[in-house]
Amino acid sequence: MIKVADVTKKFGKVLAVDSVTLDVQQGESIALLGANGAGKSTLIKCILGLLDYRGEIEIQGHNIKENPKFSKSLIGYVPQDPLFYDMKTVSILEFFGSIRGVDDKRINNLLNLVGLEDHKNKLSSELSGGMRQRLSFAIGLLSDPPVLILDEPTSNLDANARGDFLNLVKEHKDQGKTVLFSSHRLDEVYFIADRVLFMKSGRVILDEKPENLASSLGIKVKINLRIPESSIGDAISILNKEGFVSVGSNGSGLYVEVEEGNRALPFEKLIKNNIPIEDFSLQESSMETVINHIEANGY
Repeated sequence: MIKVADVTKKFGKVLAVDSVTLDVQQGESIALLGANGAGKSTLIKCILGLLDYRGEIEIQGHNIKENPKFSKSLIGYVPQDPLFYDMKTVSILEFFGSIRGVDDKRINNLLNLVGLEDHKNKLSSELSGGMRQRLSFAIGLLSDPPVLILDEPTSNLDANARGDFLNLVKEHKDQGKTVLFSSHRLDEVYFIADRVLFMKSGRVILDEKPENLASSLGIKVKINLRIPESSIGDAISILNKEGFVSVGSNGSGLYVEVEEGNRALPFEKLIKNNIPIEDFSLQESSMETVINHIEANGY
């Protein structure tokens, strides 16, 4: 569905995208990860036909440079921070709908689909961040394109709005849309992506399935367990005997670091030994941690 062949983009002497080659199959969801300046957004803008570049890019077999108008019609794009004229929500959709040649029925269906039916007469300035991103998503869906490209679409959303938006994307991915998105959050990757492409200095240095990412890089999850003070010593001793290396007291109980696929293991061991667990929390690895692991592994 998306074919990128030896694409290079320079800004003066700065090499932003360096000979990137990748293929995205129909119905596949690809996550672009990497530090700021890694080249994710620049690569996306090349695929969108917004920047000139060396190399070849095809959308559903159509070369972006040779057939830009049709190629772009196959893509629905959601930017990180959408900007709108201060018009009513429905008027904004109607404006973009007139460009895409869609009728009012499609616009009304989209308002319902993204949960904006009750807000269609609000000005864009009256919408919350989550609603504005839903509106941006609706615009991207106007012509029912087979490809969705999202550039860090949840970076400015709170937890609830982010969850709602990700569910919308996941629903369309499950319906067969091809999705390419950039992100700084591993939980989004695990929820949506079929493959992870990690970029560094303009190059793709790692292509991995999400379920293998943590194990291949040795990434761990920190679990904080609240247990009675009288049981902390016994709990640490039990976990140490079971082979857990990073274990210690944290003031309200203990913490233990485990591999991504073994989250339940410390719970099983403690419960088996009659250690009461009153509460727990998970501390996911940050993108900075992932970057450090990748660099430590020589990528």
